[in-house]
Amino acid sequence: MSKNLKGLIYISICALLAALSIILGKYLAINITQSFRISFENLPILIAAIYLGPIPAAAVATVADLVGCILVGYAINPLITLGAAAVGLCGGIAAKCAKDHAAAKAVFAVLAGHLIGSVALKTLGIVIFYGSPFFATLLLRAGIYLITAVAEAGVLYFLGKNKAFTKELGKITAKEKK
Repeated sequence: MSKNLKGLIYISICALLAALSIILGKYLAINITQSFRISFENLPILIAAIYLGPIPAAAVATVADLVGCILVGYAINPLITLGAAAVGLCGGIAAKCAKDHAAAKAVFAVLAGHLIGSVALKTLGIVIFYGSPFFATLLLRAGIYLITAVAEAGVLYFLGKNKAFTKELGKITAKEKK
């Protein structure tokens, strides 16, 4: 496969994951209040983190947050966008620490991504942007992401064990032999 074609496929996968994140986060989310919702918007970002790496995952998250906000008319909050990027970046770095163990990759990526990006940074963004009380917001978001993390880690684990899925991604992410 030529280097240009491989790059185009790689970018297309990132765009597909960003679009999936928008759909899961903005259109299929369960809205609790104006500033709280339950969604699986981070699942495609964590897929990018594990299989494409921290930088592409941060890019997927940033694009998904910015484009998603524009599409549904939300105000763009830089701290929430930074939190989204941190989900991908921290999840990707944590997944690299797990080597080739599917369960460890899933758990490390989800925990690192959600603790730093979703619970810490996005909570700070909500508190500053909406004026929500810090501890109540933190407790509610920590509870939401604890439940979400279990489901996402399960999905990521089973994707990692799926030979057809990993084989196809391996074709794209494998390093060229010189």
